[in-house]
Amino acid sequence: MTPASAAAPALDVEKVRALYPALSREISGKKLVYLDSACTALKPAAVAARLADFYANWGGCGGKRSTHLLSQQVETWLQASRQAVADFLRADGANEVVFTSGTTEAANIVCHAFPYGDGRRKVVITDLEHNAVALPFIEKARRGEIELAICPTKDGRIDLNVLDSMLDDKTALLAITHASNVMGGVTPAAEAAKLARRKGVKVFVDDAQYLGTHREDVSTLGADFVAFSAHKLGGPFGIGVLWGHETELNRLSTWKLGGGTVKSVAWDLKGPVEPVWLDAPGRFEAGVQNFGGAIGLHEALKVRESLPASGIRAHVGALVRRLAESLSRIPEIRVLGRPEDLEKGSLVTFAAAHPDFAPVDFNLYLNHELRGTFVAIRVGEHCAHLQHRRLGVDATVRASLAAHTTEAEVDLFADAVRSYAQEACHG
Repeated sequence: MTPASAAAPALDVEKVRALYPALSREISGKKLVYLDSACTALKPAAVAARLADFYANWGGCGGKRSTHLLSQQVETWLQASRQAVADFLRADGANEVVFTSGTTEAANIVCHAFPYGDGRRKVVITDLEHNAVALPFIEKARRGEIELAICPTKDGRIDLNVLDSMLDDKTALLAITHASNVMGGVTPAAEAAKLARRKGVKVFVDDAQYLGTHREDVSTLGADFVAFSAHKLGGPFGIGVLWGHETELNRLSTWKLGGGTVKSVAWDLKGPVEPVWLDAPGRFEAGVQNFGGAIGLHEALKVRESLPASGIRAHVGALVRRLAESLSRIPEIRVLGRPEDLEKGSLVTFAAAHPDFAPVDFNLYLNHELRGTFVAIRVGEHCAHLQHRRLGVDATVRASLAAHTTEAEVDLFADAVRSYAQEACHG
């Protein structure tokens, strides 16, 4: 354990585990070992209870539409949730927080509403990007609406010199993940943002994978936009956040239109219809909002804030290194990345190094062949096709850890990999 992690407040893992009912139940007579938090985090009981109470007892429309007592309370909770997100990100204010359906919608807003022009129609992304970020820009470039450049990486690392050379006076936007959902570790997002800002390039940071075990400070990150999804923090599905400096959000054009996005719509028989759009965040939140989702996200943030941030990082970082080092001693697989890089993140991914090690079959092995236990992981391309093409593999195996993960669970998984490799490749 590093000196920094040794000084971190201790994390009471058993107390954390008690927050998650799924960890104490059985499915088909087997206990769950959950190593799939990178896909979605387990939900604390407090979040489920808050959602149940809201839908059973409140479930009305927020007060910017209806104004009765029920809707006023819902609106109060919605705005409290918005402020809680701003506080969590250390943002300047609640008006910088746009509620979306998730990181995917946030990325699409920035992609399609960004004010390209003045000779700047180029977007730079990295090959680490999740499809949620990569595909909107890829499709926009395919239609000839922007120029797209993809910064290559090596072993999951971004070469800042290469990135800097790609950021030129034609570049409008840099989109970069803060933590790869395949290669693990973290990226130098703040350093990349500094390079971009020197050249007048705006920056979009995908924090979906990063915030699971890290805290973000948008006041020092240097980005213009940041996105994340609630379900990766133990919140509900279908709710996420696009954060942006208020001036930058208001520079974006409208994208998804509907009720709640306009101040007025001027119309007479002799002239054109003239909508007057609201400022952010309202102009981006068309239609009835996901009030329950936002309230559930607030509850998830309360759970998160009750835990020591540095304690989470120390605990997860130590487990990641333990797992990476253990797996690196199994010759039938190839761990992606180096333990010293991986421990800064929350996941370990490996590819088969032996032709008889079949990732899909291994997933079945974890579900059906372990006595009294099954291990939830993810196998495949993880919605990160750019990186898998760079790796030259069709499928990788990913174990992602969280505050509730234990050393025993990590060791059990490593033993399972070792046993399967022996059985499948040499049995």
